[in-house]
Amino acid sequence: MLARTVPLVVAVRLGLWILPLDRLRRVVRSLPPRPHAVAGISPRDLAWAVAAASRRIPAASCLTQSLALQKLLAAAGHPSRIEIGVAKSAERGFQAHAWVECRGQTLLSSPLEASAYQRLLTLENDPSRN
Repeated sequence: MLARTVPLVVAVRLGLWILPLDRLRRVVRSLPPRPHAVAGISPRDLAWAVAAASRRIPAASCLTQSLALQKLLAAAGHPSRIEIGVAKSAERGFQAHAWVECRGQTLLSSPLEASAYQRLLTLENDPSRN
C-alpha cells in the first residue's frame, strides 16, 4: 500500500507548488481511481498509509496529505471532506491546518487538535458523484 501511496503524495505535493487549489483538485479527481488498489482498506488504514508516505516526502504538508487521502478514500468508495481551519495564539501566532473527515472519523489529525481550529473552508468529495 505504501508503494502505491508515495507517487500520489508526490504528485499532490508538486501540484500544490504549481497549480491553484481548485485546479489541482480537478486534476487529482481525474486521475484513474484504481479501486482495486484500495478495495477493502479502511479509512484509518488509508490515512496511515498517507501519513507514512508523507514522512518520506519533503514539505508534504497537512494539505498535501489531505488531498491525497481524499483521492484514496474516493477510490475506495468513501465520501469525505477536507476541512481547512485557522487558529491564532500568543505562543504560536497564526496557524492553518487541514484534515479529513470521513463518516464521522477525523483523519490525519486528532479530533482534539482539529477542534482548536476555526473552520474556514470545506472541500467535499462524494465518490458517487464523480
